[in-house]
Amino acid sequence: MTTVDYHALFRSHREHLWGLCYRMTGSAADAEDLVQQTFERAIERPPPDTSRPWRPWLARVATRLAIDALRRRQARRYVGPWLPTALETPTGESCGELASPEADAETRYGLRESVSLAFLRALEALTPAQRAIVLLRDVLGYSGPEAAELLEVSPQNARVLLHRARQALARYDAERQPPGPEVDARHEQALQRFMAALLSGEPERIAACLAHDVVAVSDGGGQVRASTKAVAGRERVARFFAGLVSHGGSPAALELRSINARPTMVAVFVPAHPRDATGACLALDLDADGAIAQIHVINAPDKLRAIRMPG
Repeated sequence: MTTVDYHALFRSHREHLWGLCYRMTGSAADAEDLVQQTFERAIERPPPDTSRPWRPWLARVATRLAIDALRRRQARRYVGPWLPTALETPTGESCGELASPEADAETRYGLRESVSLAFLRALEALTPAQRAIVLLRDVLGYSGPEAAELLEVSPQNARVLLHRARQALARYDAERQPPGPEVDARHEQALQRFMAALLSGEPERIAACLAHDVVAVSDGGGQVRASTKAVAGRERVARFFAGLVSHGGSPAALELRSINARPTMVAVFVPAHPRDATGACLALDLDADGAIAQIHVINAPDKLRAIRMPG
């Protein structure tokens, strides 16, 4: 029987498994737990032949655990809109490694794009199994037979899952703006204009940055005060943010950083109320004309633990 060096196994595969589990759940804490559970399973109930490559077996275990975790999360009531855990993604880093470099799958989405808030939110419209097949085939580069084996379904069922998942992502595909130097520059400029308007506290200046049908989403997770519904429309969003500034004052510290593969404003606040947020990440999505179409604000403390706050 082959002796397994589990420390080496962990070092070799942890990054890939963490990236898979984060993309599956949108949660850094859940990804850590799932990777730990995967290696516990490897130690307690290893595959019959430990001389064969471990990655397919580990990925299958992690995927099944992530599907179960996602189902449990979706069954629980969440306070307000849901956004993923904020994740540091410095420009130029790969956000993980390809799972199967020689696979014959058509990779539709890059590794950086697949950790973006827009992409992870789009995945929320899919069933857990559909989410898994998209990540395996269209992000991580597994072949059709490999993905079917990992999901423990027939190749035909895997093709049906993928077809339906791609149909559900049609709107995202039509509007997608994958990360890249030009796209990032446009978003950074829009973010700086928006922050200048926001700090002025003038609704008219804020509204001038926004698309007519802009939508703002805040995720306080029930931990801090935040809107429990999306705010839609240029005038309503402008008044909403102007009101936040007038009641909460200016941030104590601000930094522009790459979070979830998008230029993002990271802010620290001095709370005036026990349930006020002490920090936030604010990211934007733009429409074809460069106006702000989506505003994402993450201020749930649990979802900011994976990033370094300014100050």
